[in-house]
Order: sequence, then structure tokens, then C-alpha cells
Amino acid sequence: MVYRTAADVLQAHWDGRLPVNPQAIAQAMGIEVKALTPFDPATWRPNESGHYSYREGRPLITYNFTDAPVRQRFTIAHEIGHHVHGDLDAPRDTTEQFSARARDPKEVAANRFAAALLMPAALVKHMVVEQRITDLSRLAQTFGVSTAAMEFRLKAIGLL
Repeated sequence: MVYRTAADVLQAHWDGRLPVNPQAIAQAMGIEVKALTPFDPATWRPNESGHYSYREGRPLITYNFTDAPVRQRFTIAHEIGHHVHGDLDAPRDTTEQFSARARDPKEVAANRFAAALLMPAALVKHMVVEQRITDLSRLAQTFGVSTAAMEFRLKAIGLL
């Protein structure tokens, strides 16, 4: 199946529950997801948040197991973005690539994809406008993201 947007991926693979489970979505897309830990010195890179590549002809996402759970989720969603955008063997992602200061167009696109996957615009708008949930921490917790990511998303979809 060809995906163009996070909405396409959600429609095909999301079970409708919050928070969105990017690992389950990646696996449903046929992508292997592997945690990198300090207990595997052959693959451990402490400064790396995640990476998308092909191994033995199969797509692979790796993420840093020592990162906070919200960071792990965003990393996996970001790497799914590289997969959807066809960024074969994308650069190894560090914390810098996930920040608002990211300049590489592929990284910016993967960040936007991750935000749209984890915080679907229609659902965020419904919660804020219809349900009147405006507490940033509560929204972030509901969607399983950091408050910084939620604030960035609210701005991106015109709610802040």
C-alpha cells in the first residue's frame, strides 16, 4: 500500500485508541521496530534517538530505549515518516533533529509527519474546541507526547 500522509497511515492501521501506538502501526506496516540498549554494545549509540534503514531487504526502525517514553514514541513516529517519504537509510537522528531548530527538509517533514500521526488535527481540534480541554499537560498526556510537542502542534493547526 502507498501512503502519502499520516492520515493515510492512521486510516489504514490505527485502532482509534489514544494515545496512538506508533510501534503497533509500524509493525502493521511491515516495519521491524527494535530498541537500542546499552546492553548491546554492538549497536548502542547513546547520542542517537533513532534511525530508519533497510536490513536484509526489510525496513527497520531503531530507537533509544533510554529516552523518555514520549521521546521514544515521537522517534518511532518520526522514523515512520522517513519510511513513508521514501528516505532510504535516513541519517541517524539525534535530539537536534527533533527540535524546532531542525533545518534539513527531510527531518522537518518527518517531524511534521510524526506530529500529525501522534496528534491527529481533527481529534486535537475536537478536544480543544468541542470538549473545551485547554490544559496543555492534560492534552499532552492524552496524546502521549511532551508538552513541547503538544504546544508546537497546537500552533501548527492554528489553536494557539
